[in-house]
Amino acid sequence: MRQSIRALGLTATILAIVLFIFLASVFYSILQIAILAPGIRIGDLKYEFKDGTVRLSLPILVNNTGYYEIEEFRIATTLRDENGRLIVTNSTLMKNIGRGEFKYGTHMVSLSFADIFSKMRAYLFNDTNIKLSILVGFKYASVLEFQVLMVNVSIPWKAPLYGLRLKSLSLRGSNSTHLFFDLDMDLENHFVSDIGGLLRLTIYNEKAVRVGEGVGLLYLPSGKRLEKPIMVVVSLTNPEAFTGKGYAEVSFQLPMVDELVRFGRVKYERE
Repeated sequence: MRQSIRALGLTATILAIVLFIFLASVFYSILQIAILAPGIRIGDLKYEFKDGTVRLSLPILVNNTGYYEIEEFRIATTLRDENGRLIVTNSTLMKNIGRGEFKYGTHMVSLSFADIFSKMRAYLFNDTNIKLSILVGFKYASVLEFQVLMVNVSIPWKAPLYGLRLKSLSLRGSNSTHLFFDLDMDLENHFVSDIGGLLRLTIYNEKAVRVGEGVGLLYLPSGKRLEKPIMVVVSLTNPEAFTGKGYAEVSFQLPMVDELVRFGRVKYERE
């Protein structure tokens, strides 16, 4: 009986030693991957604008320098505005990275102009910062999971319609069917891409009676300031209401957004 108890005790001791060695090797492997011979590398954040969408990309390299398989590697990012409100989130999963293997991947976060317009319209007109949170985690050797959170990484946001101000609307000419205006604005494009679209004007007289509608073309390269007034041709839909003075409601039609961006109101008067 005593021999059986001793045998069980010895077995338990051996199992404990084996478990300790296993866990020690797991922790050493994680230390090896994370610190001693860093096997997880995240590259620089890159920007791309295509088809009405801002794409943020992070290149990822996972090199398994430990003793066991990385079953899952996951990176998740969350974008929030300066007030902490959620803008967009996304995650990327890489699986089954064996000992001595490495994998490349790219983590993407997409932000469409429709999202900007609906969730953060002020960002069309103002430079600011977006807060990026990065959560990195992996499941290792079938037994352990680790997560590391990086918070409040600031990403500069550059507005496509920075500093918009309607300065003047000059009536340069008219006939029985059309009015010809020059619209002068303060406007800079700080965005990573050129912007272009239709300016839409609705013309009223001084008594707020609708006179006509017209369009002009706004095109502004990235990093440039609007230097010249924009010509707008207005069709008279109510010619008898035209008195030579009044105001215009100005809006901008971005090609990738169905809803108009309202620029505001500006007065005009025949010279």
